[in-house]
Amino acid sequence: MTDTTTDDPWAPIIGQPVAVERLRAATRNPVHAYLFVGPHGAGKRAAAGVFAGELLAAAHPEGAARHRELAARFAHPDVRVVTPTGSQFRVDESKELVAAAMRSPMEGSRKVVVAERFHDANAAAMPPLLKVAEEPPASRIFMFLADELRPEHVTVASRGTRIDFAPLAVDDLTVALGAEGVVADVAERAAAAAGGSIDRARVLATDERLMVRH
Repeated sequence: MTDTTTDDPWAPIIGQPVAVERLRAATRNPVHAYLFVGPHGAGKRAAAGVFAGELLAAAHPEGAARHRELAARFAHPDVRVVTPTGSQFRVDESKELVAAAMRSPMEGSRKVVVAERFHDANAAAMPPLLKVAEEPPASRIFMFLADELRPEHVTVASRGTRIDFAPLAVDDLTVALGAEGVVADVAERAAAAAGGSIDRARVLATDERLMVRH
């Protein structure tokens, strides 16, 4: 559940204690690639931002607070996010990811590259991703975010460490919405109808028709 009283950078990641614990441990001795697998709205993207901040802060503790704050918003110069513009993750996005990885870090010794919607990667996108996953530039850390892991993506995925994200529990969603100022009865109903997604829960909480449908 959300804890708004702590300075723990992982506090915004709700309902994923196993994933958070694994990522906390990984900060101390990270590998070059991670695959975050779980349904949309389970917190993969937010976790990637926090993890990126922790990785950069661990490498450069003198600026830890700044690294964490910027990385969590994906505004850090050494955190690059590649997001497909269409229905598939195409070879152009794959090449963009590789190009971003090849550029040297701007501020320190580490660079984080995040690939969103890896589950949408088509066949043409896979060879460049496989090459960079097999022969990563030094000090680069990749995060592939996927709603599911498809058979054609297993080869690339096997080059990294898998972190699973479960659908969020109704109680966790209810508490999270309450912490954001949603009144209790609306929070409960939105959480129950959200299918484990914090993004959908937030949309439903602002939908005046939700109460009518219930």
